[in-house]
Amino acid sequence: MGICRTLEQFQKTQPNKVAIQTKERSITYEEFYHEVVTMQQHLLTLVGTGKQKKIGIMIGNEPEFLSLFIAVTTLGWIAIPFDSKWTESECQHVFQLTKPDVIIAGNSFNRSETISVQTLLQPTRRAETIDWNEHDKELFYMGFTSGSTGVPKGFMRNHRSWLRSFDEAEKIFQYGRNDQVVAPGPLCHSLSLFAAIHSLHIGATLFLMPKFKSSGVLTFMKENKANVFYVVPTMLQAIVNEMNEIIEHRLLILTSGAKLSERQEKKVEAFFPNSRLVEYYGASELSFVSYSTKEIRENNRKTVGQPFPSVTVKIRNEHGDLLPNGEIGEITIQSDLLFSGYVKNESETKKVLTKHGANIGDLGYMDENGMLTIIGRKKNMIITGGLNVYPEEIEEVIKEVGEVEETVVVGIDDEYWGQKVVAYIKWKKSANKQTLLKVKEHCKCRLSSFKCPKEYVEVEYFPHTSSGKIARKALRIHELGGRTGE
Repeated sequence: MGICRTLEQFQKTQPNKVAIQTKERSITYEEFYHEVVTMQQHLLTLVGTGKQKKIGIMIGNEPEFLSLFIAVTTLGWIAIPFDSKWTESECQHVFQLTKPDVIIAGNSFNRSETISVQTLLQPTRRAETIDWNEHDKELFYMGFTSGSTGVPKGFMRNHRSWLRSFDEAEKIFQYGRNDQVVAPGPLCHSLSLFAAIHSLHIGATLFLMPKFKSSGVLTFMKENKANVFYVVPTMLQAIVNEMNEIIEHRLLILTSGAKLSERQEKKVEAFFPNSRLVEYYGASELSFVSYSTKEIRENNRKTVGQPFPSVTVKIRNEHGDLLPNGEIGEITIQSDLLFSGYVKNESETKKVLTKHGANIGDLGYMDENGMLTIIGRKKNMIITGGLNVYPEEIEEVIKEVGEVEETVVVGIDDEYWGQKVVAYIKWKKSANKQTLLKVKEHCKCRLSSFKCPKEYVEVEYFPHTSSGKIARKALRIHELGGRTGE
């Protein structure tokens, strides 16, 4: 069965149930289904039948993005979302790489080579019945990473990988058609897109926001309009920072992209004492890998939890040999949830999809209880004085100091050390002249001497990718207006 083929059933069994709720509109399952069918008819007129078509989507967080995405995928075609934050050169890169048959655009994109999505919403005389896709091995989606280390890299997904991921989400997160889902991130990114499509696939109600706004999400939480929230840690921190009262009713808060610090988690628990917070580790190429509940984190703060039921995690060295529990190595994943490969990049695909499983360059170890701990990314690893240092470990220690808002640790070429450990820090307003000294002393207490930064750079801001992650490649003192301190 193909993704969202269930809409054919829902428009009959729950026609008046709200499928998508925005600030201005309530769209029922019957209305949404007919909008999808209308778009299918127009698409067939535009590009015809025959080989599998590729449709570019240049639409923001609007209901039309989802109806178009589903119209494309239920035809058995491939959807290619474009990000409104991409530069012109990035858009051209994606266009040349994917070569879509047509690009459909909304109001947030102003490009001459596109067709307005409003054209696809007009009544159509085309009347033949369309057979919806039922082949789960077909590709349906070309997504793009945020490009924190260069141009966007395209990845491909087939129906089965997401259908299996839907099953895992329902099993572990324990939500279904009677729930109300909020995923306030950009739909052009796989995390929010997955949450939105899954919500419609199971017949739940999706609350759609044009862009993330902490006050807007907080309103949903306070008024108990929605009960399932897909967020990244930076979003959750922004929400908590706005709160001045406790929310007693039970919510399901799902967070991914990075681990919450212990301090952040305690804040969340204080404001949401009856809610369930689940952290999960995954990637665009991997889908779900592991998850961590409160009970798991109470026993082990550093872990990203236990593997999802259908996922097998192994730790191997650079030669592919299995490593024992507790020993750091490359994380390899075997599951039915994996991506199909990178777009027109066979060499990179082979590096990730190995004979041992998928390996995206994350390093970590398993403990005796089957819990996975991530140390960092292989490509981020710093070799200083001949010793391996994982910047993510140092970042976690620095963030334990309450006055630190954000920090990134990188290795800078150095004649003596090979690479010198440098910490970039953005302070909260509560910081003062003594705070940097406090951070240095804290690092000396919590880290081995060779891991302690040799230099600290105080910055006013960090460059972020469109998915909310710090763009490590853009870290340059002169770019950030930084002040250095040995």
